Amino acid sequence: MSTSLTEVLNVLVQWQCTPNQALAIIKLDPDQPFPEVLSEEQCERVNFVLNIHTSLGTAFDDTEEIYGYMSSPHEDPYYEGKSPLELISSGDLTVFERVCWHIDAMRVL
Repeated sequence: MSTSLTEVLNVLVQWQCTPNQALAIIKLDPDQPFPEVLSEEQCERVNFVLNIHTSLGTAFDDTEEIYGYMSSPHEDPYYEGKSPLELISSGDLTVFERVCWHIDAMRVL
């Protein structure tokens, strides 16, 4: 298993992500959740998780906010009362990318 996949799985645990959500977020096969080599799309998803984690660390000082943001529902019109984790767990790469951009934009506020 790659180091970046291990790091991402640790981040997902901190986000209070369920195993099924983690599989959907990274697009892992439930029968082989720890591939030796990640596909291009899986690598992109790993990068999104790491970028979101970095952006949250920049946007917030409090550890609870950094790790709790992803599992908390937000009234922001973009989230429509859902949590970012719920949105990215849909498996839709476009939604994942948009959540990443939205959170990245929080760093400059």
